Amino acid sequence: MGYLNGKMVYLCGAMGALDDSGMGWRDFVTPKLQKYGITVADPARKTTDGISEIGEDKKKFRELIKSENWEEAKKVFWPVARWDLRCVDKSDFLILNYDALVPSVGTWDEMVVANMQKKPILFKYDRNQLDDFNIWTIVRIKPQHFFSEWDDMFGYLEEVDNGRLDTSYWTL
Repeated sequence: MGYLNGKMVYLCGAMGALDDSGMGWRDFVTPKLQKYGITVADPARKTTDGISEIGEDKKKFRELIKSENWEEAKKVFWPVARWDLRCVDKSDFLILNYDALVPSVGTWDEMVVANMQKKPILFKYDRNQLDDFNIWTIVRIKPQHFFSEWDDMFGYLEEVDNGRLDTSYWTL
């Protein structure tokens, strides 16, 4: 294992509006990242004080919103949001899976925090959604960190791991 061994990645992307809570792509990339010795912080696989963002808890949050119980919703969800943002703080880089057709807020909060911390954000997008692509996303991502294919992203990570790319941007 090379440069990426011992690094931590946060898997960033929509959860709330997706039927699978974003678990499909996260389950796909996690073993590939672990082969490099990378620790994976997956918000779809976490619990905070016994609460998660998926399953029955996702339904509970929806019910709190529908009842307009803002105080209780914030009280219950705040530790979940804080866990995600703390993982961004602790991570060495992010992988952001962008779906231009799915609304998301937490993803953008996490991206802005990582960008302000000067962390690499590897941005996976779907070429079929370019008509719906939000132009604001490009101001936070370095041009060489846009990937339309997972294989291209993992090829890039292979180069980073082998030290063939400038890793100074990867040093925190």
